[in-house]
Amino acid sequence: MTAKVLPLRPGTPFDHFHYIVYCPETREAAAIDPFDDAAIRAAAAAHRLDLKMVVNTHEHWDHAGRNAAMKASDNVQILAPHAAAGTLQDIDRTLKDGDVIRIGNAAELKVIATPGHTMASICLAGSEGGTPFLISGDTLFAGGAGNCGYGGHAPSLYATLVAKIAPLADETILYPGHDYLARNLRFADHVDPGNEDVRAVADDLARLPADRLHFTTLAEERRINPFLRCGSSGLRRTLPSLAPGLDPAAEESEMFVTLRAYRDHWADTIAA
Repeated sequence: MTAKVLPLRPGTPFDHFHYIVYCPETREAAAIDPFDDAAIRAAAAAHRLDLKMVVNTHEHWDHAGRNAAMKASDNVQILAPHAAAGTLQDIDRTLKDGDVIRIGNAAELKVIATPGHTMASICLAGSEGGTPFLISGDTLFAGGAGNCGYGGHAPSLYATLVAKIAPLADETILYPGHDYLARNLRFADHVDPGNEDVRAVADDLARLPADRLHFTTLAEERRINPFLRCGSSGLRRTLPSLAPGLDPAAEESEMFVTLRAYRDHWADTIAA
């Protein structure tokens, strides 16, 4: 089965990406984390799509806060992680690891439980034209990983990235919940200053028109994302100088937790 993915960057204050996943045969569609519900409706109308459901990747208000508005105006079903059922109201279907969401005749998304950013977080895996993709919510960003300060747990996020994300194919397109790539590349250059791949992607990004959407593959992420490179020699050289007390020979899990804590307080002095 194959899906079609319509990515949107509606220009929210939080730099959201939104996604509409649809069946090319029936035009039935699912909206993923529609914080800007008006932008979702407008895009669906422009592409002649019939919204049937909203899928939340986690319970934070900037991803699930428009559920009621979407349900009232579009009569959609609300699908959300089972672990979020005590937080979110009016869920029509709860989702657990391994579940499959079918959209129309030809599209489907596989649910992957990915605790860490929140303990209820999920990602959604699918395929478009034979190319795999991952809608990652706030679990994994281009060049970064989700914070754990609002209901999350950094060691769990590390375990998720190792067990659930690392096995995915290199060609998998990453569709994250926010467009943080430019700033994440600046952080990556800060903690891994010898990484030429980081600088090359930053240069490519700087040359793109402002309205051009840019998505990475997991192969690229493995080269540029410090949260996926906690065993790299560059990070082991630099991070102990930024986080005194960290042993350069520490386990990768400790490197990750330290990196995530350092990122929480990092001051980016370069204008976006």
